Amino acid sequence: MAKFDLIIVNGKVVTASDVSNYCIGIKDGKIRTLVDEFTDDELEGAEVIDAQGAYVMPGGVDAHVHICQDLKTGPYGLGGECADNFETGSKSAVAGGTTTMITFATQTRAEEDRSLLKVVEEYNARAEATGSYADYGFHIIIVRNDVDVLENELPVLIKDWGISSCKLFLTYESQKMTDSQLLDVMFAARKNLITTMVHAENGDMIRWLTEKLEDKGMVAPYYHALSRPPLVEAEATNRAIALAHLIQNPILFVHVGSALGAANIRKAQTMGLPIYAETCPQYFHLTWNDLKRFHSPTCFENSKMICSPPPPPDTSDQEDLFTGLQNGTFTIYSSDHCPFRYDHPNGKPSGVLEHAPSMEGEKHCHGSELQDLLERKDGTFRLIPNGIPGVETRLPLLYTGALATGRITPQKFVELTSTNPAKLYGLYPTKGTIMPGSDADLVIVRPYP
Repeated sequence: MAKFDLIIVNGKVVTASDVSNYCIGIKDGKIRTLVDEFTDDELEGAEVIDAQGAYVMPGGVDAHVHICQDLKTGPYGLGGECADNFETGSKSAVAGGTTTMITFATQTRAEEDRSLLKVVEEYNARAEATGSYADYGFHIIIVRNDVDVLENELPVLIKDWGISSCKLFLTYESQKMTDSQLLDVMFAARKNLITTMVHAENGDMIRWLTEKLEDKGMVAPYYHALSRPPLVEAEATNRAIALAHLIQNPILFVHVGSALGAANIRKAQTMGLPIYAETCPQYFHLTWNDLKRFHSPTCFENSKMICSPPPPPDTSDQEDLFTGLQNGTFTIYSSDHCPFRYDHPNGKPSGVLEHAPSMEGEKHCHGSELQDLLERKDGTFRLIPNGIPGVETRLPLLYTGALATGRITPQKFVELTSTNPAKLYGLYPTKGTIMPGSDADLVIVRPYP
């Protein structure tokens, strides 16, 4: 009987702390040993991969993935049906080097969603219905401060389901809470030692700006970004830091996309506060200039790039965000994968078809017919679902944009994309590293010549 099922030789093994030349022995899906060289007896019967000249890295852990979610269309940017289920989304993840994804079981304000346990059980049933090519876990999105849920259900979710995090919103009418409600949930998270994730945008600022833009007839998809300037994120990050500081609760800001927001976070970190941050590929590869390229009063094309927060205004913001990657302001690098079909009535056009009076009777168009229809209508940006895909391209984009150009080291790459998310969400050292006992979720990357 072979001692190992799989052996990887001649690779540069990369962890968050170092790069070393090791051979890896794998048995039953687990890393069993790292050695300088295997004997002939140890090689016998094993599949051997020669990784000469390549990096061998722990599989990516994408801590921000929206799949298999049906979002109720709301007045300020929520809505539509996510294009991926667990089968299709995980195929994309694995194709891009991500072997673990953490998705969102979402509570709503509907009475039937009051129980978080019920929400998680139903969401897990969706995952089991299709299966997954990647390992997965769940965050929980909390939109209520119900005492029974926070005091009785939350400990059960942690113990029985392995839930290690909750997400809170400072925007979206259907999900945001008052500051006192946020404090209730933060306090419960602190008591139960789980990570509090925060979507930091000031919902009232967005509402006011959106209404002013609509009054001027500025409703094309491009104006979505103008309704969410960097100050919207800056105010919300500052406020959430103050709330967390009040009760000594660690928080992680998700999808930070502005230099102003990052500066607030860095300031809190230098004060010694337990503040963490996530950023995403779109904030390094898109700006408002990219949105302008497709801008016209009747062009729906820009809806493909609508996400919240939107991309930064210009490349100077991106340089500040790169600095945040390098100096530790950003703890993790996730995708915020939230795909919507462009030419499907349940995708990007869903809110426009549902709520625009001029669309009545035209809600079942598909393909080119739908595209022609949308180009004749206003495509009101606040009715377009927020979200873009990214679970497959997350690692390649960071590799080509930062590692291959020398802006970050291989160790920092692994730290941001695998090790830190595994640590934050209770998966380390099973995930996020290469050591005996860890899952053999590995990615082999051949550097550019």
